[in-house]
Amino acid sequence: MSKQWRRRLAVVAVETEYGVAPDPATATILEVVMLDAGNPYAGNTVERERMRYGFGGFEQINTGPNVERQIRVPFSGSGTAGEPPAYSPLLRACALSETIDATEGSESVTYEPVSQNMDSVTIWWYEDGQVQEIRGARGTYEIGADAQSLPYWQFNLTGLYSRPENAPSVQGEESTVAGEVPINKQNTTFSMFNFEARMQSFSQNVGNQIEYRNLPGYEGVHSTDRRVTGNITIEAPALADFNVFEKVESHQTVTLGEVTLTHNTVPGNIIKVQGLQVQAANISPSDNQGIMHYGMELRYQPTGSNDDDVKYVFT
Repeated sequence: MSKQWRRRLAVVAVETEYGVAPDPATATILEVVMLDAGNPYAGNTVERERMRYGFGGFEQINTGPNVERQIRVPFSGSGTAGEPPAYSPLLRACALSETIDATEGSESVTYEPVSQNMDSVTIWWYEDGQVQEIRGARGTYEIGADAQSLPYWQFNLTGLYSRPENAPSVQGEESTVAGEVPINKQNTTFSMFNFEARMQSFSQNVGNQIEYRNLPGYEGVHSTDRRVTGNITIEAPALADFNVFEKVESHQTVTLGEVTLTHNTVPGNIIKVQGLQVQAANISPSDNQGIMHYGMELRYQPTGSNDDDVKYVFT
């Protein structure tokens, strides 16, 4: 019997011990925008070569089977201030710490990068009657936020391989997130170096370097580095209001400044993306509706050895 493409779900839970799946009944069924097919049987390969008189191919051998999956979720909060969003396990699997402030009147959930003691997750990937259990998963992510569009988080995850099995029913707890709202004047503010810019597009890539390792006596997925970058396009301001060229110049000195995107105005669904030390680089002029725009790269810098190059605050 054929399988329907739309009948797919992702269920996720944070692991307490690396590579050991928690009880799937306690996991969260994600509300997703998109599940990419990815690669359910990834890995480096070699050929089993032999000397022979005739032509022909050789058998291919997977030397370290793993799984690569992509999940896109709404860029929105839980709907309740101080309560993590349903996709919080994915944020934690991407080398972010989670801090919950339950102080009455100032409830928040904050995610910040870490460079050690990183969480991992198990993902149960359901496809119309079958499930693949992906343990020890870690990954990286991107944010997409263009004007007059619905913003999103996109997670690219790597985990340990196991063969899919039959699954007549889905295990896990149903979850919801607050509905995302479009990037526009009513919902969004963008500040660059203390200047309220007219933003056309914003993207961010946390740039985690994810390494799958398979050695005698060990198998695992590691996050070994992070280089947070991004891109913005803003309406070109007058030099007297905001001298973009002065900010991007680096031939004599480098200018670092704060870049902040704050989205939504309803408590429980407000997300602030903040970089305190960001370098803007490489101006690229473009035309949008007959109006000059400048595209720029963003390079997020930490303070010394601190993991403070970026921060996400849900309020």
